[in-house]
Amino acid sequence: CCVFLYFNKSFFILFKFISGILAALSAMISLEIPQINVMTKMDLLSKKAKKEIEKYLDPDMYSMIEDSTNILKSKRFKKLTKSICGLIDDYGMVRFLPLDRSDEESINIVLQHIDFTIQYGEDLEFKEPKECEEDKSPLVDEYFQDHVDE
Repeated sequence: CCVFLYFNKSFFILFKFISGILAALSAMISLEIPQINVMTKMDLLSKKAKKEIEKYLDPDMYSMIEDSTNILKSKRFKKLTKSICGLIDDYGMVRFLPLDRSDEESINIVLQHIDFTIQYGEDLEFKEPKECEEDKSPLVDEYFQDHVDE
């Protein structure tokens, strides 16, 4: 299993985010093993950035391009960016899990995804829970034996 860690403090800049997605996609394709993409350092983001992070965890590249058309000045650059975004959307394999080191639930979610990917614990045999043995004092047995005889 491969865990791809990604953080760019300015990932709200579309071109840097696209380069991060391409790096994750390149690693995924060239290694040919299961991969988990993790967006790290979520604890360093501002409250405003944390609200906007959802669209970057499961990126829809066409909508991101449409939102940033005013940045794309050159027609060639716009065409190249749209082609790259089309490639990313065609593969549709890059999604990120947020990792906030101060949030235990966030850490557990990432660990669960990794465990699921490497199939951790699937070959273990299920163990029946041991029943608690009750206190077998001789007085209890004698009491029941006396009443059974009657």
